[in-house]
Amino acid sequence: MSKTGDIFRKDVIGWSLYDFANTIFSMNILSLYFKRWVVEDLGRDGLYYDIAYSGSMLLVGLIMPALGALSDHSHKKKLFLFLFTITCCISIGLVALIPAPLFIPVIFMFAFSNFFYEGGMVFYNSLLYSVSGGNEARLVSGFGVAFGYTGSIVGMILVLPWVTGGIFGLDIPGLAGSGKTGAFFPTAVLFFVFAMPLFLWVDEKKARIKPERIKFKRAYREVWEGIRETKKYPGVLRFLIADYFFEDAIATVILNMGIFSSLVLGFSDADLTIFLIVSTVSAMLGSFVIGNISQIVALKKLMIYIVWGWIVVLLLFIVVSNIFFIYIIGSIIGILLGGIWTVSRPLLAEMVPKDELGRFFGLYSLSGRAAAVVGPVLWGIIVFLFNPNRPLGNGLASMLNLDAPRASQMPYKLAVISLIIMMAAGLFIFRKIPSGSENRT
Repeated sequence: MSKTGDIFRKDVIGWSLYDFANTIFSMNILSLYFKRWVVEDLGRDGLYYDIAYSGSMLLVGLIMPALGALSDHSHKKKLFLFLFTITCCISIGLVALIPAPLFIPVIFMFAFSNFFYEGGMVFYNSLLYSVSGGNEARLVSGFGVAFGYTGSIVGMILVLPWVTGGIFGLDIPGLAGSGKTGAFFPTAVLFFVFAMPLFLWVDEKKARIKPERIKFKRAYREVWEGIRETKKYPGVLRFLIADYFFEDAIATVILNMGIFSSLVLGFSDADLTIFLIVSTVSAMLGSFVIGNISQIVALKKLMIYIVWGWIVVLLLFIVVSNIFFIYIIGSIIGILLGGIWTVSRPLLAEMVPKDELGRFFGLYSLSGRAAAVVGPVLWGIIVFLFNPNRPLGNGLASMLNLDAPRASQMPYKLAVISLIIMMAAGLFIFRKIPSGSENRT
């Protein structure tokens, strides 16, 4: 293994560039264009998107642990990752070619692409220890997350001309903007191109498990055994449960930041764009800094600090209205977002044997993906029930003597409080996991 200072090795760059690549998909498809296209351009209910997204995440949670076990036995994590990546790219690229009136095929193709996008992360995460080990894995994890947030900014800028025909007010000769659908095909191409270095430069390390063919039934049995065997590795089950609550809150923040910023904070489109850039740049820098800090501070202690940071920031979002301070909060959110993902991967990896990384990252995926199904739905239920135009919301607004503007903001602030409760519950569970890496073999 190379020294920790030799972080700019080709295999590390290749692994990190995959994070760069897949966040191009995340930013352009999940955050910016697809749902807005469905609602604003096609005039469809956003519920179609929510159901498609949640359904694909549920499917990931059900299937990926078994595929993680399969990848451990077959020693073909790179092959699985390649197949998932190219299928995702082809699926979202095809969306641009399907006529808009064929809406059901469009929404199914979106769900299909999101399944393969999210599912590939199991294999990607488990390849971390093919390019690093020990304390260096913490730094490499942060390096990858920093690349990822760089990719979200670069991808947004590179795709913008296909949407608007220009970039930052400057027209590009010979390129006519195609609207939101113009983002789909170039996003697919950029995802695939920037993912290729991983497949070319990373050599998958062979675990001590003897390669063998494995049936799906056996794989699911191994997943169940993996859940039972968490008892052998102190703290793993607690970590997975706590991570569920953390991911629940974070996934909901990511999916609803736009609507919250618009309806509660009063952001214009320009304000929201600046806010996202500030948050993303902060996440990029923060993940790299926290990756370095994680080499001298215990991972458990660092995670606790990060979660407390989330709780404080979410509280501030409820009470702060000054736009300058909101931008500062946005930068802190970016740091915390990059930090929690930088720390969580190596923390889990230090708690389980190297030979079973695929299985336990599958369980890790199950925890996170289940949260991505439940969290957004819970947010939606709270906003629905406490809408001031409905009896429960109207009654609470009257009891609190809120004027119309504050009453309209109330359901969203209550939804944020639910996220604070999730974070606090996760922290209560997490605090009892053991420190150190005594489970590694």
